Amino acid sequence: MISIKTAAELLTAKGRREQGRFIVEGQKLIDEALSAGYTMCGIWRAEEIGEKAFSKLCDTVTPQGVAAAFDKPPEKELTLMHDGRYVLLENLQNPGNVGTILRTAEAMGLTGVLFCGEAVDVFSPKVLRGSMGSALRMPTGIFDTPDGAKAALTAVGLPLWGSALRTDAVKLGSEGLKSGVVAIGNEGAGMSEALLALCDRVVVIPMAGQTESLSAPAAAAILLWELFGRDRL
Repeated sequence: MISIKTAAELLTAKGRREQGRFIVEGQKLIDEALSAGYTMCGIWRAEEIGEKAFSKLCDTVTPQGVAAAFDKPPEKELTLMHDGRYVLLENLQNPGNVGTILRTAEAMGLTGVLFCGEAVDVFSPKVLRGSMGSALRMPTGIFDTPDGAKAALTAVGLPLWGSALRTDAVKLGSEGLKSGVVAIGNEGAGMSEALLALCDRVVVIPMAGQTESLSAPAAAAILLWELFGRDRL
């Protein structure tokens, strides 16, 4: 069992990367990690080690009283499937948003979640909480650049769809996808021009009133339901 000091370092991306471990708080996420087959390397309860020591293992305002550390699985390249259904997250910065989208992706029956550009660590506590455990189960892959992502998708015959307020965008709902990839852009800037230029189709989510955009998780939920979920669930 690792020490409390060592476990506390797992609250940082550097600690998780160097140790090859991650930490979760709360019995539900501990159970999710065990069910997903992760190996536990330490567990601590506030009632046993004291509130002060336990607080070092948590990044929440109200700790849940139990935390556990697990070994990360060996890193391996994700094998894209030609009939797969994926969401591609480009430069998303908010761990809570990423966690919510991972949860939505699992609920919609997607094959995996892809990241492009600056990727949030899916094993960060905020992502794990936001995903309600989905981050522990969903296959993920990372691409450094839009060109690299597009090349990998094209190699297996996966079309890439994006969403943007453009005059040539197709109204969402006019067609669906049997397989393919739906891209979601950065929370503030949206999809980059580089990635939009590589899309096989760009759609727009119809909105009433003066609203110009939706949050990344809201847009992802609508797009994934309309393009992948409606005809399958």
